[in-house]
Amino acid sequence: MDAKSFQAQLKETGHYASPRGIWRHHLPSFLATPIFDAFMAEIFVRGNIQSRRPGFMDKEWSEFGVRVIHLVERIGGYVEVEGFRGISDLREKVVWVSNHVSALETYLLPPILMTWPGLIIVLKEPLAHYPFFGSVVRAVSPIRVLRKNPIEDLRKVMKEGAEGIRAGRSALVFPQGTRHRQFDPATFNTLGTKLALHVKAPVVPIAVSTDFIRIGRWHRDLFASIHPESPVRIACGPVLPCELGQAEIQRRSVAFISGKLAEWEKSDGLKLLATKSAEGNPGATPEA
Repeated sequence: MDAKSFQAQLKETGHYASPRGIWRHHLPSFLATPIFDAFMAEIFVRGNIQSRRPGFMDKEWSEFGVRVIHLVERIGGYVEVEGFRGISDLREKVVWVSNHVSALETYLLPPILMTWPGLIIVLKEPLAHYPFFGSVVRAVSPIRVLRKNPIEDLRKVMKEGAEGIRAGRSALVFPQGTRHRQFDPATFNTLGTKLALHVKAPVVPIAVSTDFIRIGRWHRDLFASIHPESPVRIACGPVLPCELGQAEIQRRSVAFISGKLAEWEKSDGLKLLATKSAEGNPGATPEA
C-alpha cells in the first residue's frame, strides 16, 4: 500500500489496521532492533535523496512515513489508526496536539495527517542536524524550537505557526516537549492551545502509544531498542472549537488522551499513564 492508497482508506473509513497473522510470533528485541535500524538507515538515505527534489513536502513526506509503517509490520509489529472518520470532511485548518512517546510518531503522523493536505510541524532544532534524517526535517520547513527558553519558543510558534496556518497548513504540536513512555497530564503544556486561540483555529487531540521504540539508555535515539510486542496505536479525538476557551480545550484534550491510554493499558497490558487521573489537572499544566 502506497501513501495515496493509505490516505484514501483513512479518509473513507477513518481506520487502518495491520493485517493480522503476518507474523505469528514477534521478533525478540535483540533481533528486532538491529533489523529495524538497518532498514531505517535505508529509508533515511532514500528520504535524504528525495528531500533534495522539489515537491518532497507534497508527496514524498507521506511516502516516507508509510515506508516506516511497512517496516514496523515487517518485523512483526502491529499498527492501528482509529477515530479519523469523524473528521473525514474536515475543511478548515486545525492545530493537532499529541502526546509524545517516541520518535515513531514523528515518522507516522505526517502521512496520517497529510490526508488533509498541508502540515507544519513543531520540532526540536537538533533534529534538523541529524545525519540523513536532518535533510528530511529541513525539507518540510518545520517550526524549529530549542526547548531552552519557553518564552522564545512561544513567540516563534505563535509567529511561524500563524503564518503556516494562514498559508493553508495545519499545525502539529507535541506540547510535552520531550518524550515520555508514560503520560503525565502535568507535562502537557498549553502551547498548541495558545496557537489555536491566536489564529482562531480548532484543536484536535491525538493520542499515541508508540512504545514500540523505547528511548536509549545512553542516547535517546542512537541506542533506542525495538519491541514488536508493543502495538503501535494512534487515535484521533474530537474537533474542539476555539470558542471553548483555553482551559476547556486543554481539559478536553488531556481527557481524550488519558482516556485512550487507559483503554490501551487494559487491552495491551502496558503501563501508559503516569497517574491514575483520567483527566489530569489542567490547572497544573505548565505554560509553554
